[in-house]
Amino acid sequence: MGRTVVVLGGGISGLAASYHLSRAPCPPKVVLVESSERLGGWIRSVRGPNGAIFELGPRGIRPAGALGAQTLLLVMLGGSWLQTLEASGCVLSQELFQQRAQEAAATQLGLKEMPSHCLVHLHKNCIPQYTLGHWQKLESARQFLTAHRLPLTLAGASYEGVAVNDCIESGRQAAVSVLGTEPKS
Repeated sequence: MGRTVVVLGGGISGLAASYHLSRAPCPPKVVLVESSERLGGWIRSVRGPNGAIFELGPRGIRPAGALGAQTLLLVMLGGSWLQTLEASGCVLSQELFQQRAQEAAATQLGLKEMPSHCLVHLHKNCIPQYTLGHWQKLESARQFLTAHRLPLTLAGASYEGVAVNDCIESGRQAAVSVLGTEPKS
């Protein structure tokens, strides 16, 4: 009887892992388990009220829980705009950032409606991805899985990068780990 590999989650990493597992020289039976009605995880396209299509990336900087599942727009402001504000002595407040983000959404996307919820965070000189100590926790989890010989591999935006290409590579690496060899191209 052949091997069966269960992939938990039909996000981009789970889909990539399933694809690469199915392309192995002796592919295992792949069972993809997804809790929602659609595949793609955090990646999805949403049509706005004026017909504009928004592409939402994996995880990104969404809040956790139900609010995060309903987040449709992330506005990142910075660079010279922020430097000019700081140089002018302007007080950098959450209200100011929210106002500027809403102005940008209205100007660039035609969105005039006020958001039902708004979270504002100031992160200077970075694009936040993980909390402090993330890499140490991830390494500890991997060591635990190895030490206890658990047949589990971690993949996805929660582990090794939040960009689409990171998620696809994470899924490919999970397949390689399970197979013990590179799948054919």
